[in-house]
Amino acid sequence: MASLTKDRMLQAATRLLQSRGYFGTGLNDVLAESGAPRGSLYFHFPGGKGQLALEATRAAVDEVTLATAKTIAEAETPGTALRAISERIADLMRITNYERSCPISPLIHDGVNDLPALLDLCREAFDTWMGLMEEMLLKSGLTSDRAKTLSLLAQTVFQGGSIVSRTHHDDRMLLDAIDEVARLIDKEVADVS
Repeated sequence: MASLTKDRMLQAATRLLQSRGYFGTGLNDVLAESGAPRGSLYFHFPGGKGQLALEATRAAVDEVTLATAKTIAEAETPGTALRAISERIADLMRITNYERSCPISPLIHDGVNDLPALLDLCREAFDTWMGLMEEMLLKSGLTSDRAKTLSLLAQTVFQGGSIVSRTHHDDRMLLDAIDEVARLIDKEVADVS
């Protein structure tokens, strides 16, 4: 039962942090959305909001990382992988009425510089996701420098495209931008082969 309560609080915190950011998410909001009793919050998260945000974000990052690795492993080309990842992001945006996309970008936009553990987790997540893309590009025959640059480009377009799409409530903006990057990368890979 205690584990179920903690899981409900983590899931609620994940949803709220992704849609409202760190400073827009209150502990009372998490309790209300999770249906958890008030006393259970500090029982499960003695470090308070910071610990709850860190654990919820870690779980969301792990989920995205696993899904991204699986997508890359199953893709025929780097471009196919990028398109599949963008479709997954677009699906999440549509399902949540454009309130959610990336689990860490709302935290960065909130300015979590004063929360070093959360900032470190965000850096680690970006590095991991870019590392997965970089490895995919290296296996496709690109040089290390080129793979690093193109993985940064792809991650930047995922982030920027998601923000613009959420603002306009139009997932085509993300999908079209990633499609262009996917074409560019697949052409470069084909030229190397």
